[in-house]
Amino acid sequence: MCIKDVLVAAPMATISTPAFRILLEEFGGCDLYGSEMINAASLLTGGPFESYYVMAEPVPEKLIHQLVGGDLESLWKAAAYLDGIPGFGIDLNMGCSAPEIIRAGGGVRWMRSIDAARSLVAGTRARVKHKRLSVKLRLGEQEDPEYLLAFCQALVAEGIDFLTLHPRTRKDKFRRIARWEYVRLLKEHLPIPVIGNGDVRTYDDYCRVRARYCPDGVMIGRAAVRSPWIFSYIRYKEGQQLPASPFVESWNPFTVNLRAVILRFLDLLPQYQPREFLESRAKRFLQYVSGNLVFGHRFFTQVWNASGWEDLRTLVDRYFSEHPEEVVRVVE
Repeated sequence: MCIKDVLVAAPMATISTPAFRILLEEFGGCDLYGSEMINAASLLTGGPFESYYVMAEPVPEKLIHQLVGGDLESLWKAAAYLDGIPGFGIDLNMGCSAPEIIRAGGGVRWMRSIDAARSLVAGTRARVKHKRLSVKLRLGEQEDPEYLLAFCQALVAEGIDFLTLHPRTRKDKFRRIARWEYVRLLKEHLPIPVIGNGDVRTYDDYCRVRARYCPDGVMIGRAAVRSPWIFSYIRYKEGQQLPASPFVESWNPFTVNLRAVILRFLDLLPQYQPREFLESRAKRFLQYVSGNLVFGHRFFTQVWNASGWEDLRTLVDRYFSEHPEEVVRVVE
């Protein structure tokens, strides 16, 4: 696959399960999917849930497994293992700002040292012989264009095939707007594809970042959870021919059956997650999707207070029975 003008579903902890990827694919899909973060050490020691994280459904040739960790040997060995199973690529997480990940030496912690990051990529590249190797990163500890460019040039020198920039610093979280000008900076100075990630919530956002910053691809995270049809809608607006979808009632205007979307996700989840995760994963998804509902806050309060996984489908059915006008939604 040529990394050019691609649409990418972001790797998101507790979200990017096979069930979620299938839901996106049934809308028409995107070009690449990120997995949930895979802890390298846990993968190697046979953690009880790692087999769920490495599942490649529904389209293995589109899946990028993302590795996180702070130990070189563990990351190298885990990458070698992933290189031998179905998938498109392996991504090294140098962008996660979660405190527990940083304390373990992973995520954006890698951006503190160019030499350390070089060693990680060099050793990984030596072991990844069949798949694309990429890095997802942030701006770092602070805004420093020269350091960011030097850091990324070092990664390129060690053999990464492309990178994804979420242009916020470690401390920004989501408080500040993503600075896409840094995506353009890397695009202008690096010989590899650069994908941008951050604050793309609508088709207009997508058009704006492409026109102003010229990325090789656009990655979408939270907005794809809230609106699982976003990739399909972008492709529709771009004039692409899309396959039939069980959730699209009409293409013009673009109309989706929101009730069918939610129930399909709840049906898929038990097939691809251990029972211990069903309630938390479902609530996480519903937290985002409820933003489409007029009475979404009240609905999600009921969801959050539900006593178990079995109650969630009943709450969904009850909501749409009480508000049948919200079953079908026109996307604008």
